[in-house]
Formats: sequence, C-alpha cells, structure tokens
Amino acid sequence: MYQFVNISPGFPQGSPSSPPPGSLVGVYAQLSRAVERRDWSQALRLVDLLLQRSPDPAQRQELENYRLALESHRSADGDPPPPQWPLLHKPFVGEFPVTNLFDHDMPLGEKDGNGRFVSGQGQVWLPGPLHPCGKSDGHAGYDWAMPVGTPILAAASGRVILARQEPQFLCPSLGRPVRGLRVRIRHEPAGLETLYAHLSQIRVQEGQRVAAGDVIGLSGDSGCASGPHLHFEVRRLDQTNSGQPAPVDPYGWFGSDLDPWSLDPLGAESLFLWQVGQAPSLGVCWQAQQLSGHPQ
Repeated sequence: MYQFVNISPGFPQGSPSSPPPGSLVGVYAQLSRAVERRDWSQALRLVDLLLQRSPDPAQRQELENYRLALESHRSADGDPPPPQWPLLHKPFVGEFPVTNLFDHDMPLGEKDGNGRFVSGQGQVWLPGPLHPCGKSDGHAGYDWAMPVGTPILAAASGRVILARQEPQFLCPSLGRPVRGLRVRIRHEPAGLETLYAHLSQIRVQEGQRVAAGDVIGLSGDSGCASGPHLHFEVRRLDQTNSGQPAPVDPYGWFGSDLDPWSLDPLGAESLFLWQVGQAPSLGVCWQAQQLSGHPQ
C-alpha cells in the first residue's frame, strides 16, 4: 500500500512502499514534492487524480484519509503563493516572432510521435510544419525566427558545458545529414541547463564561465533547421519524476487541468523562470486556441 511524505507527527510518511503503476509514477512524484513545499491545493488536485485512477477499494480508502489530512493542513496553513523561480534573462535583444512552442504532451522529440501538441495554456492541436505555434511533435523548447548573425546571449550566469557541432544525423525534413552548432550552459545551484541551437558561430569555449547577457554565439540555420532561428531549451537536473534530467517549459503551466508532462514518469514540473520583464513575447501563440483553422 502506498505511503506519502511526512508533514507532521502521525501523518503518513515515506515514499511509496512499492512502485506504483508506471503511468502513476509521475503523479506520486509530483504529489511528494507538492506536500514537501506545502502546496496543499496542488496536492489535493493530485490526490483527486489518483482517486479517479485507483480501482482498489483499500487504496481508495487510504487516499480518502490522506485527502482529509491534506484538507486539515490547508485549513490551518492556507495556500502558499504560486511557485516562482525568477532566473532567466532574454537570450537576445529586440523582438522576434516565436514559431514553435514547448509541447507539454511528451516533449521528447522523435520519441514522442503521438501526433498531439499541448501548449503551456493547455490548448491542444495537431502539430504540423504550417502551424504558426506548434510545428514539431514533441518539441522540447521554443523557437524564435531571426536573421543569421543575431547575437545570442547567455540567459543566466553559469558554466559552458558544451560548445561544438552536434554529431551528424539525418534530418527528415531536409532529407540529408546535418550537424548543427549548439551551446549548453549549466546554472548552479539552480539545477538547470539552457541550450542554444542552430547557431552560425560559437563565441565561447567549454568550461568557460559566463554571466547573464554575455554573447555566446550568433544565430543561424545550422543543423536540422528549415530557416534561420534560435532554438532555446531549458532542462531541470533534479526534482524530476525519474531522477534524470528532463526538459521543462520556462513559461510554466497555465492550463486549467494538471500539466500532462509534470505527471509523466519521465517528466518534471514547469515553473515560470523569467525575471521580471525578461520573458520574450509569445505574441499570438499565447492565445493559440483562438487561431482559426487549427484543430483544438
């Protein structure tokens, strides 16, 4: 039978005593973190999800008891403010149109393939090369179209852990082998990494320390790119459901339901990571569900 996080004397404690079903690993992992940070509202939503998915009467009774305990703590402590983690600066100067968003339904690139795109506001559509906001099924970052040679800036201070050509691979959309230029920066103690891809030039070296706003390269269309743009990606190195690094949405999650990626066994929670005034505009893609001609 499942046990949970200890938040007061006599409260159920520990991690699950036996591994939950594969589809629920991420739910239990997120529930543990929600209780740890005393986010009672989110914890209650997750328990309700578990109740919906738990056919075993004994397990349901345990979850009902756990829910009552959570409600008691919520009544006594109240809810904390929404989680914020301001860290990132804009990785370029000026405004450029966003052309591809983070897919909250399995942002695993070619390993996704479910034909379904979920934006950070919870809109669902069919991804495709002509869609203005969700071109790539499983897209793990954000794309901004910009001229070749646009200076790309470090989004936060950290250490460059990769600054080179990627290994050659076949790009399906171009029908030929490609090798793109990319830079990856590790940001400690935040436990994050940022990736900057499709560059035309690299201006830093591996092992180099950089500050937010330092020029790390120039934009381009190297690698598997149909046109010049910056691919920007963020990964969490800890606090993930699998214990392994996982891509996250730096704009967070604003959908009315629970974030599907935060519940996935390979996923992680996405928080709003931009410092005040630093988040690049998403333009019409912020309200992508209003676009006509695209399945919802």
